[in-house]
Amino acid sequence: QSISAVLGGKLSDIWINSLRDLEKSGCGQVEISVGDRVFDVHASSNADSELMTVHVHDVTHHKAAALEAQRRAYLDSLTGLPTREVFQEHLTQTLALAKRGDRMTAVFIIGLDDFKLINETKGHAVGDKLLQTTAARLSRCLRTSDTVARLGGDEFAIIQPEPSCVDGIAQLAKRLNAALREPVSTPDGDIRPAASIGIAMFPTDAEDADELLHHADIALDRCKVEGGDGHRFFIAEMNAEVQRRRVLENDLRIAIEQEKLQLHYQPKLDLASGCITGMEALVRWIDPEHGFVSPVEFIPIAESSRLIIPLGDWVLREACKRTKAWNDAGLGPLKVAVNLSAVQFRHPTLLDDLSSALTETGLAPHLLELEITETAAMDNAEQASSVFAGISKLGISLAIDDFGTGYSSLSYLKNFPVHRIKIDKAFVDDIGQGPKGSAIARAVTTLGHSFDMEVTAEGVETAEQMVYLRGIQCHEVQGYLISKPLPPDDFSTFMEDFDTALYCPANTQTDFDWSAQRRKWQRGSVSDFKALA
Repeated sequence: QSISAVLGGKLSDIWINSLRDLEKSGCGQVEISVGDRVFDVHASSNADSELMTVHVHDVTHHKAAALEAQRRAYLDSLTGLPTREVFQEHLTQTLALAKRGDRMTAVFIIGLDDFKLINETKGHAVGDKLLQTTAARLSRCLRTSDTVARLGGDEFAIIQPEPSCVDGIAQLAKRLNAALREPVSTPDGDIRPAASIGIAMFPTDAEDADELLHHADIALDRCKVEGGDGHRFFIAEMNAEVQRRRVLENDLRIAIEQEKLQLHYQPKLDLASGCITGMEALVRWIDPEHGFVSPVEFIPIAESSRLIIPLGDWVLREACKRTKAWNDAGLGPLKVAVNLSAVQFRHPTLLDDLSSALTETGLAPHLLELEITETAAMDNAEQASSVFAGISKLGISLAIDDFGTGYSSLSYLKNFPVHRIKIDKAFVDDIGQGPKGSAIARAVTTLGHSFDMEVTAEGVETAEQMVYLRGIQCHEVQGYLISKPLPPDDFSTFMEDFDTALYCPANTQTDFDWSAQRRKWQRGSVSDFKALA
């Protein structure tokens, strides 16, 4: 086929000039672009004549494929943002310029809160849309001199060269948080995302790209641990904390897999009868290397790493199995309360897991109570309503833990099948502390009565608190006045030796011998027990 035929007519000046240059140079090959088409041209001169032999190949399709492959290598296919590799290369160049000019540079790492859960519950299509929306929102918040990239998964990163000041960096972080928490529409309704942001600065926090990113990532982890939906600047002390956290996370994973954790049980006293009618199951971790690790430390690690799912499943099954054994042995009837974290509450297999645990252990559903904080319950009221209905259908009762410390919305008490509310220890501690010290405990108890719910007071440590709570008709109490949380064998002994008469009133509340019961059951001081709680 002739060149003229390929081009659809007479050779243009572009072709003639290119072929002449090719002949003069003697290189024999050139690439020529005409309109939106690209040609690979090979030419050779004939020594016996003035003619030139030219071979032309239309390589438009191959060039387009090569450009697309290059684009994919440098840009994320889902969001269109630069990839991690491009970002790191650009950060290295930015820091080199900043070093020569003695200027500051800030790096932000942004991680979406609960993205894995959204993917699991809403589907990957919704997750992809959220990532695309996040990319667009981040881009809109930035200056033309700033760079945003997707590092992978739900993590994004920003380079802010030459920020005006630290306050300016914080202001940008606040704008990013505000933009990212705007609702995102999905076929199943709006979702309300949130993000955690970690920030590190050159040259104060690090002097090279890898270390700067590492420190921003540490700050991001701290933000997530503290609840997310905010930003944190890196500080040097975070390094040691992060290292301990990572070691604990790894060791906790091993402890869960090998079932090295323990459950302790804190008795719950019915104030009307003076009987122990149930207990709360509390997980304890005593590690050969770390010693006693407080739940205050390892439960947040379990939640952020999603180890809370296998941990919570083990706690549920172990508590059900133990309760069934105690009831079969004649120590009951005892009802066990198990705490449910927000992550577990939102997990798609929760109802199946509950049903499976009851079936496998043989525990009657009415002898299991799940405790969830009101903050977790109200985080997504529509979803919570569906989950609560499913739990109630299984015959399991529900309790709102730490009542009064979260949303304090009364709508869920009316609309959700809640069986019990628990007065937080902070309000029990206030009893007897001035004229208003007992007001909240009384108000919560009255509220529970009006909704036909039982009320349990946590953290009861003095006889005075017990007397007051009985006087306002609080149904149930737990705390160190009754007993600290006990290992299974000690709990069995406690139940076998328990003297109901010590807590059952004759005619007046003052007839109780509180001090005798305290001496009999409390081993060590209250402060000692607090250290282990």
